[in-house]
Amino acid sequence: MTQLIFIGTLLGGILSFVVALFLTRQTWRPDVEPFGRRSSILQIALHPERFANPERLGEIRFLNRIGAALLCGAAVALAYEVVSFVL
Repeated sequence: MTQLIFIGTLLGGILSFVVALFLTRQTWRPDVEPFGRRSSILQIALHPERFANPERLGEIRFLNRIGAALLCGAAVALAYEVVSFVL
């Protein structure tokens, strides 16, 4: 059961971050350098207001927070599995 929770939260978190990045790229501000190889994905996720228009900023932030929470849930499920294995 723990493995299912781990995989579900991990995939959900990754999917949430990918959708948030997609929305950010769809609403990219014209005064910012276009998205490319040198764009930092972490900076885009942490500070979407620097890159996206304000019209979808609330959705992007919400998706990033959900993604972070789900990835933390996956880490907790993994830690629980490790602790239960050791004990």
